[in-house]
Amino acid sequence: MAPTVALTFDDGPNPDVTPRVLELLDRHGVRATFFVWGERAQRHPELLRLIADSGHSLQPHCWEHVSHWTLGRDEIAADIDRTIALLGEIGAPAATLWRPPYGRTLRGVTATIAAQRGLALAGWTINPHDYAGHAAADMLTGVRSQVGLTGLAVLLLHDGHREPGPLERRPDAGNTVELLRALLDEEQLSFAPLRGGLEASLEDGPPGAV
Repeated sequence: MAPTVALTFDDGPNPDVTPRVLELLDRHGVRATFFVWGERAQRHPELLRLIADSGHSLQPHCWEHVSHWTLGRDEIAADIDRTIALLGEIGAPAATLWRPPYGRTLRGVTATIAAQRGLALAGWTINPHDYAGHAAADMLTGVRSQVGLTGLAVLLLHDGHREPGPLERRPDAGNTVELLRALLDEEQLSFAPLRGGLEASLEDGPPGAV
């Protein structure tokens, strides 16, 4: 049986990248999950509608891309509620998943907030660190070595890229698009939507907290 991969995308939508990702997915009839960054999504609601109309899953990532380790309970709750509200405004189905920024959860807080809103915290099993600008060929080799090690490989990709500035790591997400193209052309892989979370793969902290 072919290894199965769930494709997930964080930090979008991005007008330069998201349409290219959607075109590739549509060409292959594959559905993915998009964890959206509220500040960016607010600027591009048409892309949210395009993702939803294309049959993909829209789920909240954050409003501001800030680690929960640096926030309080009320700040985390307000952030996720604002993002969920935005998705509701464009008519997306009710959110069921939540991937916090950097995969970090605040001990005793994030999980409680998620449960109160009926959200499963969603991690991943493979992270090629595409946001760092690695070449698609190198990332493909790494992904190939890891698929099949678990029942369902959950791949973390990014259809957004940082705005120019001191935190910029790549000028665009062309490497992600090329990796996606190569993966979709792999005959030995199958693809399935992400249905549940992988909370155990997230970092619960902050470090040293009890």
